[in-house]
Amino acid sequence: MQNLNTKTSRAGLSLALAIAALCLSGVAPRFSATAQAQETDDRPVIVVPRAGGRELFQSCVLCHKYDGRGGPSEGGYGADLRVTKLSYDELVQVIADGRMEKGMPAFKGILDDSKIATLANFIRNDLRLKDQQ
Repeated sequence: MQNLNTKTSRAGLSLALAIAALCLSGVAPRFSATAQAQETDDRPVIVVPRAGGRELFQSCVLCHKYDGRGGPSEGGYGADLRVTKLSYDELVQVIADGRMEKGMPAFKGILDDSKIATLANFIRNDLRLKDQQ
């Protein structure tokens, strides 16, 4: 045990000496000035694309099936999303708040707003049958 404490003390001393040497050489202040400048610069917010609609729809397939046709499921009877008459805004509202009386759970808090919007767009533009648009 004493051997381990000696090694730990030597490592700590070496680290302290290295930090002191950097401070004395003037290198450390340049690093902190650079880091500080990066923190205060105004930069555009970059939004990293997340999963697309098809990937997000995987959470829906238990009730709405892989192709969106719906049918008998765990929550009752999943709606056929290929022929939905819901607008984009209505889809967002249903995905976010659910329809508990019909067995549709709410996904607000599980999916963020951008994922809910992506999913609604996928249902309206990709999943929906073309003659229904």
